[in-house]
Amino acid sequence: MAFKRSKKHEQSRRAHAITRTITAVAVAFTFNSTPSVGTALAKTLTQAIVVKAVFRKCEAGNRTTCVVDGDTLWIRGEKIRVADIDTPEVSEPKCASELALGRRATDRLIELVNQAPFQFHAWPARDKDRYGRKLRVLIRNGKSLGNILVSEGLARTWSGRRQPWC
Repeated sequence: MAFKRSKKHEQSRRAHAITRTITAVAVAFTFNSTPSVGTALAKTLTQAIVVKAVFRKCEAGNRTTCVVDGDTLWIRGEKIRVADIDTPEVSEPKCASELALGRRATDRLIELVNQAPFQFHAWPARDKDRYGRKLRVLIRNGKSLGNILVSEGLARTWSGRRQPWC
């Protein structure tokens, strides 16, 4: 049995899609137009917290300060989603190439967060994603760590929704 959505629901869904696209384009332009975080976005990023810790890959059980995958980590017991990027999945990949690239992104994020202290800032659009992860941008010396992963081909700039990697 097919479920028919109302016209109002479809209009609302389209409006949200347009808003997500505009936000993604603005963020992509800001993060990719210069090697450092743009001044306008930097002013909207609030709640800067400096993180200095030793990160490792997360294992079952203890998830206090560790990296889950290329865009998710735990910091001081809080699950964080790197808000400005999307990386391939490692827990439920759709193909072997996604798993391989996801593992490389995970390893590289571990390297980046362990190189030196960094700040994480609240995402201006909203505080948490639908899974309850806090949305944050990781910044060191004015540069997004997520943008480094994008420049190395290990991630995509977040577009407002996941795109297939296979």
